[in-house]
Amino acid sequence: MKLAVIGAGWAGLAAAIHALQQGHDVHVYEAAAAAGGRARNIRNPALATATDNGQHILLGAYHAILGMMAQLGVDPRSAFYRCPLNLQSADQSLRLSFWPLPAPFHQLGVMFGSKGLQGWRGRLHLKRVLQSLDNPVIPADMNAALWLQQLGCPPRLQNVLWTPLCLAATNTALEHTDARLLAHLLAKSLGAHPGDSDLLIPRGHLHDLWPRQACEQLGDRLSRERITQLQAGPANTWHLNDKCHDRVIVATSAREARRLLSSLPGANTWLGTWPLPQMAAIGTLTLRLNQPWNSGHAMQLLQDKPALQAWGQWMFDASAYAHTAEARSMVHIVIGRAQRYADTVPETIFNGVLRQIREQAKHPLPAVVQWSLITEKHATFDVVPGLKRPGTKTPWPGLYLAGDWTDTGFPAVLEGAVRSGLKAAQQATT
Repeated sequence: MKLAVIGAGWAGLAAAIHALQQGHDVHVYEAAAAAGGRARNIRNPALATATDNGQHILLGAYHAILGMMAQLGVDPRSAFYRCPLNLQSADQSLRLSFWPLPAPFHQLGVMFGSKGLQGWRGRLHLKRVLQSLDNPVIPADMNAALWLQQLGCPPRLQNVLWTPLCLAATNTALEHTDARLLAHLLAKSLGAHPGDSDLLIPRGHLHDLWPRQACEQLGDRLSRERITQLQAGPANTWHLNDKCHDRVIVATSAREARRLLSSLPGANTWLGTWPLPQMAAIGTLTLRLNQPWNSGHAMQLLQDKPALQAWGQWMFDASAYAHTAEARSMVHIVIGRAQRYADTVPETIFNGVLRQIREQAKHPLPAVVQWSLITEKHATFDVVPGLKRPGTKTPWPGLYLAGDWTDTGFPAVLEGAVRSGLKAAQQATT
């Protein structure tokens, strides 16, 4: 069977590799100069080196990504810095971590291994959250802030813990996040297996986790070509530009998918069932230091105060995990909902975040010699209650969708993209 995959992001590459390994004739079309979609390598002129377009963190629960790595011969032990859940604020006032208890008691370990939970009221709230994950009964229109309040969350704990955690998980404000989706993500990461909550930080570039190996395996089956026209042909075939295929997986952005599908019969009615989601930006401020920081923490939580230009929420000290000496002298600060600083000059953001780190971090920061601010304007989408997301199948035989914006059960994360690609390939090839 001849299968076309439009888009070489993580969803498209996952779909293509699965179909290829099943023995199908696969061809991937990518409009951009490089594969990877919204998780890719770029040439960073401010740092005079290649970097990712943003700092990412994965979880032990991301079984689809770990499975792709295994299929392509990538050893997760060398690709990731992996550690048990340990989310600690830079000022050391808050810590969320596990006592090492065996399953199924490991979930209770977070109550005893954590600090700064606002006393027993906060610990009781956390216990209620964990208990609710087994069988959550949450109305479809409930937001995450209200759900946590109903579980007895102290107001300050909501501000210092759940707000930045929700931004990290969904890049959506807590009061606008779909509570059911956040509960699902928490259930996955704090699930039956203790290792599911492990933090996985890439030691090198995202592209080297498995997309590079996927591109190498595809070889000349991956073309740098933008598909401008998608048409149904005779006998349930499909024409892409001037090429004919038996099946097609559209693994582009949601906006591009709608453009490609808009001319098909009945498209207006079906597309009206899932409007375009509201996109949200993520910023990554990278500092090159005159020496490795060696702060003792791979990842720390910053308390942000945007009104004071303190934008950072999560800080990554690469001296704890990076492969190369050049990378180990860098620190990456992630800024969620970065569209909020759209009218602020980068120097102001840099100065504000630098002051934020020096005020909150216990370990003195070495001198900054270079810095870079990358803002991925369409990094994610807002996962609001009631958001309509299409499934993998479409009304047209032989045409399928893949992408983190489809109905994956996850927010806009890499695991959701890979799962959608695998699901689309399975449906297209059976």
